[in-house]
Amino acid sequence: MLTKSRHFKKALITMSLSTVLASFSPLSLAADEAQFSQTLQSDHRTEKDKKRDAGRKPQQVMQFFGIEPGMTVLEVLSSGGYYTEVLSHRVGKTGKVIAQNNKFILQVMDGRFGKEFSKRTADNRLANVIHYKKEFGEFDLSDEVDVVTVVLNYHDLYSVAPKEERMKILSQLKKALKPGGTLGLIDMESGAGEHNPKLHRIHHQRVRDELAEAGFSLDAEASFLQNKNDDYSKMVFDPSVRGNTDRFVFKFKKSSS
Repeated sequence: MLTKSRHFKKALITMSLSTVLASFSPLSLAADEAQFSQTLQSDHRTEKDKKRDAGRKPQQVMQFFGIEPGMTVLEVLSSGGYYTEVLSHRVGKTGKVIAQNNKFILQVMDGRFGKEFSKRTADNRLANVIHYKKEFGEFDLSDEVDVVTVVLNYHDLYSVAPKEERMKILSQLKKALKPGGTLGLIDMESGAGEHNPKLHRIHHQRVRDELAEAGFSLDAEASFLQNKNDDYSKMVFDPSVRGNTDRFVFKFKKSSS
């Protein structure tokens, strides 16, 4: 009887393991991606957002950053919430999006971004989104976030905040992440010369160096948002380059130290 009981328990463990592995099978993952792709094209999103997808490639971004259903994501500077909505659909009902904005973003241009974010999330439309209204340096999250995203915003931090302040911000982002968590960063490339804040760009090596100093290790980089025909001398809002700038995509990991 004891031998049969052991065999039965072993069989149950094997079956459970098989079930878990099956849930991560290539077919299952492909089905999830197909469903997410359909969601991006559905009536859940505005036509304005869908048009922006061509230049931003949100599905590839989610895949590259490793964002999956059930995760908790901290979005740094959500602005009007384009990526907030993408993330909301990506992590699903079992996940959570902590969408951070500060007073400047919510009030600039007569509150344009604040109004857009409020409209996007009105009537609990994105039920898994928390609007995290915090100034930089005041984050109070600890070991609870799977992925932090910083999209098209690090250049502004670099331009306006002293290095000591930037290091404090990065330290708080690192603290927010779970062990082994990911920081996904996208920004607009500049030339390798002197940093020019007026262009709203940043050279990729400046970002790499600062995040390494803050305790993040570069895990991977992607080229799907590159555009080598970009004119780095032009401000990113110039009509000739707007929406089509050369962008680098980095995935960093929270180091153990």
